[in-house]
Amino acid sequence: MSVEHVCTICGKSEPNAVDLYTRKSKRLREDDHRREQSTDAQCEQGHRWAHRNGYAVRKVWRDIQSAFKDVKRSDFDRALRALADGEVPALWAYAIDRFSRKGAEDLLKVIGKARVIFDMDGLDSNETRDRRWIINRAEEARESSENLSKRVRDTKEAQRDAGLWVAGRAPFGYVVSRDRVLMPDEEPYICHVATRTEWSRAALLREMFRRIAEDGASTREVCRWLDGMGVPSPGGSSWGYAYVHRMTRNPAFSGWQVIQIRPGHPEAYRNSKGQKVRLKGKALVTSEMQRKAQETLTGGNLIPLAHRARDTRRKHLLTDLMQCEGCGRSMSMGGKAYKCQAATGGTGCKAIASAKVEAIENFVFNAWLARLTNAAEDDPIVIAVSERWTARVRPEETEEEQAARAALRTAEAGLKRLLDDRQAGVYDGAAARYFGPLLRDANKAVEAAREEVNHYSHGGTVTLPFESVEHETLTATWDAADLPKKRDLLRLAIERITVRKAPRQGARFDGHERLTIEWAQPAQQEDFAEAA
Repeated sequence: MSVEHVCTICGKSEPNAVDLYTRKSKRLREDDHRREQSTDAQCEQGHRWAHRNGYAVRKVWRDIQSAFKDVKRSDFDRALRALADGEVPALWAYAIDRFSRKGAEDLLKVIGKARVIFDMDGLDSNETRDRRWIINRAEEARESSENLSKRVRDTKEAQRDAGLWVAGRAPFGYVVSRDRVLMPDEEPYICHVATRTEWSRAALLREMFRRIAEDGASTREVCRWLDGMGVPSPGGSSWGYAYVHRMTRNPAFSGWQVIQIRPGHPEAYRNSKGQKVRLKGKALVTSEMQRKAQETLTGGNLIPLAHRARDTRRKHLLTDLMQCEGCGRSMSMGGKAYKCQAATGGTGCKAIASAKVEAIENFVFNAWLARLTNAAEDDPIVIAVSERWTARVRPEETEEEQAARAALRTAEAGLKRLLDDRQAGVYDGAAARYFGPLLRDANKAVEAAREEVNHYSHGGTVTLPFESVEHETLTATWDAADLPKKRDLLRLAIERITVRKAPRQGARFDGHERLTIEWAQPAQQEDFAEAA
């Protein structure tokens, strides 16, 4: 006795079952001329085909994503899995190019194993004569999509090289002209009730940078200022400190063309010669102002704490010193343990590392103590500590010397961030062309900053933050230090700590097995290019 299948759309019974796969590339308004046939219209057409051919619709799969880009299409993958597992004997799709533009790659997963119908193309995989046509049409769709993608890439690259703004929406503070030129948005945007002062978006942006660069304001303080004036964020809600921090790193605000290698992190665009490109129009802030703002937010703040609104220094001993071996991300405090950021950020990590605060801090301190205690006066670790200490803390420093050392810290942090991104795969594939020029610029910035700092050197004399590297002296120095100084003492000798995942849940912490400590090297021995 045959089994009747009930259509999930209309409730009518049929002897066979079929799934419908519908897809379109974008969400567009109904009056947009680029609008494709909607997934609802595709579904209705598939529904009519099903009943004409004795099928009941079992499931409708929908995706609103590209069929060519290497993105995860959840419903597409589920539809193929349902065919492969025998949950349904047939799959209907509106057209081959709606199904996939990767050529025969996706089609060969299902052709010959189940029935696949491409309605608009009039092709059925059950028909032997149609199989060659299906594969040929799929390859044609792939070639057409690749050619279109190349033309779009070439056009955008030419526009970037010409200094035109390629992205759809301008950064906050800018407006895009009809010929794609970025100009400051000087139109009145909001009026502060208390002072009766009108602010434009451009003026707000300039003031944000000024407060950070000159007043030493934190991103949270900037957010409170903006929210207090009733300024809506670009998303229409309250301001987020992480968003403000990213704004300070956007090269477009100082007039440089940008490209997004990592989503949400614009970087300076490089032309085919590896050169940065100036945007047409007028920059909102100077490169010097942007550099000072970045220095403030990365620890190069020269403003005494007594004159700042509040202490924004780090609150935990090992924050920003450790990274997870599983994914290369930083580890931050969470509850009573340092954890890989993937544990709280919702992003993937193949081996999330975590360690109890007391256990790992004690181990790192003892490792630091043992390394310095066993070092001779000419040991590289002693020279490295001396260099870093001299470059960072000297009571008799002039304001110019402080600025030089702050620039060195910022340059070193920028180089480290670039190398970390390279290790994490950010500059793999098409983005590889940007890594070489960025690395050269970062190395030049470090070399220039070191050269400037060397003007203030004192004859190569070894200067340490403690009287000697004897065990008792080091222990006494550590016990007398507050948290900021303890953080500095560790970072003078340690470059990075890599933490491995525990072998099993509840295992006792073994620092020798789970930690790799990269000790500091003297400046002249560091080879950043090779580390890349």
